[in-house]
Amino acid sequence: MFPAKYSTVDKFFEEAAFMKIYCSKDSLITGVNTVQKAVSNKNTLPVLQGIMIRAEGQSLIFEATDLEIGIRCVVPAQVEKEGVVVLPSRLFSDLVRKLPDVLIELELQNDVINIHYNESDLSLRGYDPEEFPLLPDLFDAETFNLPVSIFKTMIKQTIFACSAEESRPVFTGCLLQIEDGSLRLIATDTHRLAYRIAEISNPEQIKFQGIIPAKTLGEIYRLLRDEDENLFIRFNQAQIVFQFGAVHLLSRLIEGQFPNYKQVIPQSCQTKVLLSARLFQDSVERASLLARDGSHTSIIKLSVDTERLSIDQTSELGKISEQMEVKKEGNDVKIAFNSKFLLDVLKIIDSEEIVFELSGSYSPGIIRPVDDPNYLYLALPVRTS
Repeated sequence: MFPAKYSTVDKFFEEAAFMKIYCSKDSLITGVNTVQKAVSNKNTLPVLQGIMIRAEGQSLIFEATDLEIGIRCVVPAQVEKEGVVVLPSRLFSDLVRKLPDVLIELELQNDVINIHYNESDLSLRGYDPEEFPLLPDLFDAETFNLPVSIFKTMIKQTIFACSAEESRPVFTGCLLQIEDGSLRLIATDTHRLAYRIAEISNPEQIKFQGIIPAKTLGEIYRLLRDEDENLFIRFNQAQIVFQFGAVHLLSRLIEGQFPNYKQVIPQSCQTKVLLSARLFQDSVERASLLARDGSHTSIIKLSVDTERLSIDQTSELGKISEQMEVKKEGNDVKIAFNSKFLLDVLKIIDSEEIVFELSGSYSPGIIRPVDDPNYLYLALPVRTS
């Protein structure tokens, strides 16, 4: 994601042989907690196991990166002398959490940071800041914004359908599409697909399409707060930046062609079933406990006729048979699904009722929340004997 030859700010580093700041324990914890998930645990470069802390103006700027994702966080501080240091992430994080809740003084002399609190002090030796890759700012990138609450919901409703198999990179992220007044987020692991659309303000008619790693979206979801009103997104062909509050998160985009998801979403169905989302979830959870086969995949069988949905399962562990009252339009149907694929979506649906669209035993099933027309979930059935 970053240049092979690391960017440096030589003049800044030359003036940074001495640094002195005062800040609260809460500010240090906020900075560390925000960027720590971007610290590399596998990279062979020791400096990437550190967090860069830069004193500038009246702020402390925390940065961390694993060269795939980078996070920057700004917290308030009283800066007497500007400077920069890169400290070992895990050790510094553990120490900060154990500090008393008092005003903390950080003083850098050469590559050693001295931490003063109450009548005590400790010192840590850091990495060479010149070896730390600086995060690009994407000043020439296109920008748009949307409410935080909308994007957080979109992540929650799609990210679970991403694949964990790194051998197929395009399926390990979500496709983000911006066109006209719509923003779409789509995820698929080839066995299921989650789709969410939101209406946005796009007066400049910005167009964008890119695959965002699931890890990136997971971090954004973790860091977004209810008090953050707007999310600003900047992007070019290779990278994307999310800005909210005092946080900047930069990520590479996944290379490759995302499949044409529109081709796999049925435009009609033979059977529509209206049912309670929570009651269906409870029944599927109970049935799945008895449906574990030799591969640890839990398969459940569904049967819809008249105004009843039956969930039946028999295994070496036992037998279960449950019936639910439903409203049905169309043909009777018998079908089987991986219970995990049903439970994953039922757990994130807030609507009290769902519509289950089916077209026979071997065609995909579509789940739509009654209260949310902008979301759908597709799951492929399992062939059973």
